Amino acid sequence: MNEKSQVKPFTYFLHALIAFGFLGMEFGVLFISRIIDGRSMAELGNWPTNWYGAIAHWIITIVVWSIGVLIYVRWAKNKGVLPELISFEFNGKVAMLTVAAVAVVVVTSLIQSQIYEISIPQLFREYRGFRNMYGDHALIVTIFQNIYYVFEMFLVLIMVVFFQRAGELWFRSSKVPWSSIGLMMTWGAIHFLSHPAGALGVTLWALVPGLFYVYGGKYFYPVYALLLLGFMI
Repeated sequence: MNEKSQVKPFTYFLHALIAFGFLGMEFGVLFISRIIDGRSMAELGNWPTNWYGAIAHWIITIVVWSIGVLIYVRWAKNKGVLPELISFEFNGKVAMLTVAAVAVVVVTSLIQSQIYEISIPQLFREYRGFRNMYGDHALIVTIFQNIYYVFEMFLVLIMVVFFQRAGELWFRSSKVPWSSIGLMMTWGAIHFLSHPAGALGVTLWALVPGLFYVYGGKYFYPVYALLLLGFMI
């Protein structure tokens, strides 16, 4: 019996929750970034007052999340399961799936912009908000926020992969998007605490990456493009 056959479904499920826990560590980072920003404990959950406070928060969070990503990539490699969990191959099919993922994001963003009467892309909308808060430092703040998204989506993708594998092993079915269910109930639902205004939209959106992952052949590029661009466009 090889080592990868010994990885149990509960192990995948537990690791998906731990990856989710790494995302939740951002709340702990608030205590450090609050000090750098010069806010009181009463202002712990407030948006950073100073531009360097926002950047400090994102840099520390990125470091924490990077550790989580490296831990799980190394774990999957050591267990010999990485190739069966996700494919990094890039071919014509993957290119078409990636284009389809971008199209889904664009169409969804256009629909949301009409429903909620907001401008797109989100990247520019957030830049304008930072311009109001931080003046000439808005660009550097925007850059770091989007680097932060890059690392957040790596952890979310790990959750997608592990939730799906756990469901497949438990229920003996690879056609059900277990990843969508797991992501919706964790990463999606937590936004009701962290960002209540857009929580419902994120929770519903959490269904989509799992569908792309399961029915698109478990390729990295289209799913990651979908996740990342969903927070930029």
